Amino acid sequence: KAGQQLGSFVVLSGGNHSSLGEQLDPSEPPPTPDFCRGYFDVMGQWDPPFNCSSGEFIFCCGTCGFRFCCKFKKTRLDQSTCTNYETPLWMNTGKPPSRIDDPLHDPTRDKTNLIVYIICGVVAIMVLVGIFTKLGLEKAHRPQREHMSSKIQQVF
Repeated sequence: KAGQQLGSFVVLSGGNHSSLGEQLDPSEPPPTPDFCRGYFDVMGQWDPPFNCSSGEFIFCCGTCGFRFCCKFKKTRLDQSTCTNYETPLWMNTGKPPSRIDDPLHDPTRDKTNLIVYIICGVVAIMVLVGIFTKLGLEKAHRPQREHMSSKIQQVF
């Protein structure tokens, strides 16, 4: 009980609870912990609901896209103004977006892929020709082994 003595100590209750000019009225009951609603953050990730009941951090604060628990009532987030409780439209991937057909676009005239294939083929052929040419030149400049072995035998 408040005012009760325990040995040389006196038990006090209440306390000042003042922080940043915020004082609690002793006649007012202590605030109940807030409940932060689940929401979709800015990346489209669902963040589940949570209770703010950790020590002094009892108010749901932050922004509609990023919520956390804080200890000051004046920084509390008014969650009723937020609109990110439903799946964002850009995340609905069930069906592809409707395509507007361009009457001037003819897919048979689109030759972009064909040009890329031709260029890659020409480059591949040039690389192969270069490799085989290098191998041929190395073989032509290499001395014959038969002549080498007969020269070695003549020395002995």
